[in-house]
Amino acid sequence: EIIDQQFAYANTAHTALRFDSEIFPQVPARMWRVRGIKVKIPNNASVRADGSLSFSGSWNGSFSGTKVSTTCPSWILYDILTNERYGFGSHITEAQLDKFSFYSVSTYNNELINDGQGGTHARFAFNGSVQKQTDAYKLINSLCSTMRVMPYWGSSGALYISQDSPKSSSYIFNLSNTLEGGFSYEGTSSKTRATQINVSYFDSITRTVDWEDVSDSAMQNKWGIIQKNVKGYGVTSRGQASRLGKWMLYTLTRECEVVNFKATLETCILAPGDIIEIADPVRSGLRRGGKIASASSTSITVDDSSSQTDLDNSNNPILSVVLPDGSMETKTVTNIDGAVITVDSAFSSTPQYNSVWILSNDTAQTTTWRIISIVEGENNIYEISALTYNESKFDYIEDD
Repeated sequence: EIIDQQFAYANTAHTALRFDSEIFPQVPARMWRVRGIKVKIPNNASVRADGSLSFSGSWNGSFSGTKVSTTCPSWILYDILTNERYGFGSHITEAQLDKFSFYSVSTYNNELINDGQGGTHARFAFNGSVQKQTDAYKLINSLCSTMRVMPYWGSSGALYISQDSPKSSSYIFNLSNTLEGGFSYEGTSSKTRATQINVSYFDSITRTVDWEDVSDSAMQNKWGIIQKNVKGYGVTSRGQASRLGKWMLYTLTRECEVVNFKATLETCILAPGDIIEIADPVRSGLRRGGKIASASSTSITVDDSSSQTDLDNSNNPILSVVLPDGSMETKTVTNIDGAVITVDSAFSSTPQYNSVWILSNDTAQTTTWRIISIVEGENNIYEISALTYNESKFDYIEDD
């Protein structure tokens, strides 16, 4: 029995096509181009023709009254996390998300850069569809991979996202503010490295899956051809696929050292993704850091000026200190007299007694690292792991 009756398919977009069975003896494959689900965006954002966002002025934390379709992966992730029908809104509330970290990532995502084809486009865009039930952890990390983001649960009880993007150092470490054992270093396994990355992406022009290959000839001469296939999740641009391959190639071949150390409660102001500098005398052979014995607005007196501490006034020396608010500030050194180091201008606030200092110059520099995890242990002891960081890699990725 055929019952002719209309039914409503809630929350479903549906279409009907009629075609001649003589021309199509079987039901043909169909493909649709859709704008996607509309999401909330900041009230100072507007949508460009390609779906990316442009921003004007500063953001006060409010969202626009009307939802829109956008390619910005940051607010797509925000929508997935908060929507109760198809996302995780029954488990996570907006109050548990640090929306300003999403905004910071969004502004970087939507900067217009060279697309590799003579034009410009947004740095990161997501053009994809989630058509079936997916493991929550897997889906979140897939969306994060589109924009080089790491999600983490902060000590304030909120979910943050931290992006691998150009950043300045926010803290300094030497043996004086780490616990017994100092710094330990380890390299990543050679099995995890690759010298050629093959990125698959959906070409929005040909409407087919294509591949973008990125290789490193110098590393191939060293290790041979080691291929790794990667799926560009939601990627429909060859330029974005190429940048994904370059980022992964650089990460696997050059960011392949991890430092581990323990520190006390002062490090609770740090978070995954923060950039730190380390002056390790065991590695450099020189002690150029310690604790501040006393300080004024333009000079500090260091804890030790003996022969073991190389206070060299040559080769453009610079002094880095931690200020009372926990921030790091760097000044150019004008004079070193015994244990007293004088800088060219006043610190924004006078460093406190027992705070941390590091002296570096053109020939003896600190090493730079990006924090990947902070684990709180017993008695307010924090275990920190950080990965090698080189800000010049972003020029390599985007400008060759």
